[in-house]
Amino acid sequence: MRVIAGCARGTHLSSLKGNKTRPIQDKTKESLFGILSGIIPDSFVIDLYAGTGAIGIEALSRGANSCIFVEIDRAAIQTVKKNLEATKLEDKALVLKYDVFEIVPYLEKNDIKVDIVFASPPYPLVEKAYYRDKLLGLFSDLCGRHIIQPEGIIIFQHRKTDFEISQLAANLDLWDSRIYGDTQISFLRNKQA
Repeated sequence: MRVIAGCARGTHLSSLKGNKTRPIQDKTKESLFGILSGIIPDSFVIDLYAGTGAIGIEALSRGANSCIFVEIDRAAIQTVKKNLEATKLEDKALVLKYDVFEIVPYLEKNDIKVDIVFASPPYPLVEKAYYRDKLLGLFSDLCGRHIIQPEGIIIFQHRKTDFEISQLAANLDLWDSRIYGDTQISFLRNKQA
């Protein structure tokens, strides 16, 4: 696992032992950031379910202004910090030990506004309707509370499935979707923007 482009290009990132995280494949990451190339520079980013931090770090390397890494697992948090140090991007990052479903009050209290939210939850959880509903509720809350800027987007990585996001999230538009093997990346925007 490495940083593909930008100021930290080629830097190898540490990974986590075991199967707690699912690192994004370089080909998928390259395609994703190709789509986002005009949006990333000077953006404010949140990396939910940060894992190793690879997605947020890639965004920072490519010119994002800052990234908040949200992760609950202690080993993952240490890995994110180690990877930020290796890439020399610590000054643009904030690493928070939070459950993603408890992050909204923190963001509101600190008047944090973002342009891009990356969300890559564990696939088995997303396949459970109650968890998916809760996650889509979080996305709606981020939009409804104006944490995500009007032109902001949510990039939701999940297993290729039969569920229709556009039917499940009333105030979110599915404006693009890409499939890479068994991975689907759904790009969501706030309908009310």
